[in-house]
Amino acid sequence: MVVRFVRDETAEAAVEDASTLNQLPAPPRQLLDRHGARVLDPATAVVAAGQPAPRTTVYRPGVFLIPQRYLRDQQTLGTIDDVLARIGLHADPVVVDTAEAARARQLDDLPVRVALRVREDADPVVVDCWKALQLLKSAASGERPELNPEVAAAISPEHLLFSTPVFGGVPWETSGIGGTPWETSGFGAGSSYGRTRGANRIPVTLAAAPPYRSEKPEHRRPVIAVLDTGIGPHPWFGLADRSGPPPAGSGLAVAPDIQAAILQAQLASGATLPTQLLPDYWDAPTTGQPLIGDVDTDTGHGLFIAGIVRQACPEADTLAIRVVHSDGVAYEADVLLALHLLADRVRAAQADNRPEDMVDVVSLSLGYYEENPADVAYTGQFGAAIAELLGLGVLVVAAAGNDATTRRFYPAAFADQPLGSGSGPQVISVGALNPDVATSKALFSNEGPWVRCWATGAGVVSTYPTDVRGTAAADHEVPGFGRNSFDPDDYSAGFAVWDGTSFAAPLAAAELGKALLQSGDLATVDRETVVKRAWAALGAL
Repeated sequence: MVVRFVRDETAEAAVEDASTLNQLPAPPRQLLDRHGARVLDPATAVVAAGQPAPRTTVYRPGVFLIPQRYLRDQQTLGTIDDVLARIGLHADPVVVDTAEAARARQLDDLPVRVALRVREDADPVVVDCWKALQLLKSAASGERPELNPEVAAAISPEHLLFSTPVFGGVPWETSGIGGTPWETSGFGAGSSYGRTRGANRIPVTLAAAPPYRSEKPEHRRPVIAVLDTGIGPHPWFGLADRSGPPPAGSGLAVAPDIQAAILQAQLASGATLPTQLLPDYWDAPTTGQPLIGDVDTDTGHGLFIAGIVRQACPEADTLAIRVVHSDGVAYEADVLLALHLLADRVRAAQADNRPEDMVDVVSLSLGYYEENPADVAYTGQFGAAIAELLGLGVLVVAAAGNDATTRRFYPAAFADQPLGSGSGPQVISVGALNPDVATSKALFSNEGPWVRCWATGAGVVSTYPTDVRGTAAADHEVPGFGRNSFDPDDYSAGFAVWDGTSFAAPLAAAELGKALLQSGDLATVDRETVVKRAWAALGAL
């Protein structure tokens, strides 16, 4: 497998094509309904005076996100409520101070969900946070604004984020065809990437032993945090079933405290819109449609990524945190909470000299298209959460997306944003290469001036949960002879082949893990040393 970092940011980059900024596949209504979401249509969206016309994005209309510090200010809350009353809405905030989170930090900067409800004295009204946000922005403008402009700028929709396998692996491509740039160009499900129905992964066997890991390493192992769909059983990680967490020394670990905080925040949000809960770190259920039984598009995604790390940097440890549902959808507030709590963990490890709690790299194979890149680039909630990790010297790697577009896909597109003084390297955005000698770019991969690394992301073989079975079956059987055709939904062999920038990103993260190992003793974890080590690791590649 190949990892190639772009040293000259202009040498291989395509400029953003304005004509395709809103030409993106639309998620099916079924998926939107499952997660209480809506597509923002630039043609019909209301826009406040002085605000730019929005671009297409996917958001949850029944909530908005606001930093928790503003929820402690009753005057600010009163002003917000007075403004929203004009359209018959009421903001119903719940301050999320879980015991675990409160011990970790005062979560004043954490964006939390605020539910929108129809006022008891109001006429029937459509609950839509986008319209509410435009009204709040109007109230924060002019010579004598009603609402503090700083508060209005900090309020945002809760986006749906999507993990990024190509074809059936993206949530809107459950049939494997339709609406994608490559499909409309004649590059459809019969192509080299469309291997099987429903998703482009396919079960395979691997006649190889697990990559060697030393039992007693000389130095601390680098830790790569993977925010994804969680984990499932596999012998490479000592997991025979789902009865308990991965054993110590297996190369795979979980974060029960962060998982508990995510679940508690979901339960405490008070939102009335449909919300799928993430109860723990297990990648389940395997199907979102039990009456049909198809394996969900992204089932096994997180374990597949853990296997890539194990193959490319077996001495590293993967810290798996579940923020993505098995249909490939993540809620922005859940991802932001996980990032904030990871930053707290790193900050505490550096301050108290606890190398065992350190996280060195964060790998993100998910993202979304922002409706207003000019805002998110500098003041967005996601940008602030990422900047916090970079400021601590944590290397952040993000998949560039699989829509064959130059439109900026976040958080990967933060790769070209300015860094704070004394910070570690920028986000490392990763596009996908084909597994050929020429290492050509995969046809599905996004690209642009913000893509700073290319790595093998097509035809990748890795670990897959051994207990996953779907309703698809062998289509031919010879009775009495024990002969069948291939069963595309039986993953008991524990491996699959899959395509996507989702799998290029962790390969780049693993390369950084190897570079960190070669940089010297990882036991020293003060911030200054960690920042220098991150720059040295990136410079060595």
